[in-house]
This record gives sequence, structure tokens and C-alpha cells, in this order.
Amino acid sequence: MITAPRMLTIAALAAFGLGSPLYAKAPAKADEDAIRAMIEKVYAGYMREIPEAPEDGSYAPTNDAGEAFDGYDLPSTASLDVLIDKWSAMMKETEELYRLNSFDWYCQCQDNDNKTSKIVSQTYTVAGKGRINARVVFSPGRTQEGKDSGAPLVFNFKREGSAWKLDDLKFHEFTTLRKGLAADIRDAQRPSQAKKRVTNKQSAIVQGEIVSHGSSTEGRRS
Repeated sequence: MITAPRMLTIAALAAFGLGSPLYAKAPAKADEDAIRAMIEKVYAGYMREIPEAPEDGSYAPTNDAGEAFDGYDLPSTASLDVLIDKWSAMMKETEELYRLNSFDWYCQCQDNDNKTSKIVSQTYTVAGKGRINARVVFSPGRTQEGKDSGAPLVFNFKREGSAWKLDDLKFHEFTTLRKGLAADIRDAQRPSQAKKRVTNKQSAIVQGEIVSHGSSTEGRRS
């Protein structure tokens, strides 16, 4: 039987968030292995040396936002696919920088050093029925002091049918992928709507001027 003080200790641990993720339930080995393989495939290109890279190893990735360094497309859920497809179509029509088209989602960086980049840590936990979170810290290269850099990125995986698929990302000190995509889409729509209103207003002004000029011309003729 758990005594009152012991029960209080457990409650206190939960209150301070010590029940997660350190004490969270680990996923089944087969499920973790399947997701781990995808994670490692995502980062493989970032850690592969590039023959034509500069001597210092620095290299600016040319992959599109939403793709890994070597173009690997992590399978995503149907609902996330719809959101990404809409976002991608809108980003192709603009040169503006928004939240998610200005950096690499997976390394959370703009530059990557292939010679020193590496996966620093991986933690897998059950996040509910048919859901697994993968917390990954990837270092896109060492600092001048020789220390690994990088920040944690949480992959939210959801089982669809018999496969595990990405359902969201939680960026470090930033929003989630879904919220970021929605915000970018909303912001990207505003200029076109404003432009449409301006165009309509200009058209109305022009029409008004034509009518005005026509009236004044007729007045002079009389």
C-alpha cells in the first residue's frame, strides 16, 4: 500500500512535469525501429560528405523547404499532405520569405557542415493510441569552440493503415509545422486579396475619370 507521503511525492513529480518525457512509455520495438529508420534516412544526406564541397566542409543546402538534404520526402498523413500541397503551391508563386520557406525544417538551419554534422540524440515515446513522438537533436555542424550545435525537433508520427507517417513537427522555440503552414497560407493570401481590392478600386477610379472627362467634353462642345 502506498502511504500518504509517497502518494504526495508522485503527485508532486507529475505537477512538475517529471512524468514526461523521461518516464513516458517506450513504443514497441518494431514500431520504434520503423520510425528510427525514417529519421535516419532524413538525416543521412546531411552527414554525407560532398566531393565538391569547400575545404571547410560548409555547404548551403539546395533542397526545397519540406524536403531533406538529399530530397527525401518523409511520408506524411493525408491531412498534413493536403496542407503541405496547398502551402507549396502558394510558395512557388512568391519570392517573399515567410515562416517556413526561409529555413530547412529538419536541421532547423540555413547552412550545414556535412563533415561534422551528426544526430546527437534520439528519444522515442508513445504519445497516445497510434501515435509516437520522436525527439531528435541534430547538429548541423560544430561551433568554433568544437562543440555540437543544434536544437531539439519533435516529430509527431501517426499510424495510418499499416504505416507510420509524419503528422506534425514541433520546432524549437517556434510553432508547430501545421500552425506554421496555416499562418503562411493565411499571410500569403492577404497580398493577393489586397492587390485585387486595389485593382478594383483603380478600375473604378479610371471608369469615373472616363465618365468625368466625357461629361466635361460634352459640356465644352455645347
